Amino acid sequence: MQTIATQLIDSHFHLLSMQRKGVDIDLVLASMREASMEGIDVGLDCDDLAGRTALFAPYPFIHLSAGIGPWGADDPLDEQLGKLEDQLTRNKVVAIGEIGLDNYHTYGTVENQEYLVEKQIELANRIGKPVIFHNREADKQFQKLLGKTTFAKRGIFHCYQGGRELAELAVEQGFYLSFAGPLTYKANKSMQELFSSLPLDHLLLETDSPYLSPNPVRGTVNTPLSMQHIYAFAAQLRGLALETLIEQIRANFHAFVEQ
Repeated sequence: MQTIATQLIDSHFHLLSMQRKGVDIDLVLASMREASMEGIDVGLDCDDLAGRTALFAPYPFIHLSAGIGPWGADDPLDEQLGKLEDQLTRNKVVAIGEIGLDNYHTYGTVENQEYLVEKQIELANRIGKPVIFHNREADKQFQKLLGKTTFAKRGIFHCYQGGRELAELAVEQGFYLSFAGPLTYKANKSMQELFSSLPLDHLLLETDSPYLSPNPVRGTVNTPLSMQHIYAFAAQLRGLALETLIEQIRANFHAFVEQ
């Protein structure tokens, strides 16, 4: 098994998507256990929670979320929402997500995406869970959403690639901003500057695997075992000892999952 740094948190990954890309997820999970890693396997569909709950029950360091992302905006909306709520009555999650808005891809209509987000926020508030947001080129919509919405718990903007204005508003409202492999890319100077300036107690790190592998493994299928590269780069950006960053991210993560 691959030797990696210990005690790392990966706040967002998709194990079944890794498996579909040929990754031996049993080996990944064994490596994560050996390294005392922890994180969230994030839902993508309305009806994937029950299967993931059964599959990952032997791994208590794997937390689960469930939600309908903007890619669900092409399908019958209320039918999906009903299936999601039904699965949530029988299976444990730490969050509703990922959910969100995406203006880069063509997923249904803007109205359908916003309807899914609003209904899932209502669901999250009803059951007392935070949300995990997907934001792709939708900063203005999210600024409007945050301005008019009450949240039961503090959520996460995952794989943050938005601007400073949204970031500062999200922090002001208690959200965590999670940064992924793109933080390590040379071209992303503005992202690196933003990451370096945000309050440490509002930051998380993730792989979003199997996507967005960090340098120096960019171009390969990503897994949570790549977290060590993201942590090393992030610690250098902040001028922190690696151990200090690991401790802070763990504290932030546990504050999120235990709220």
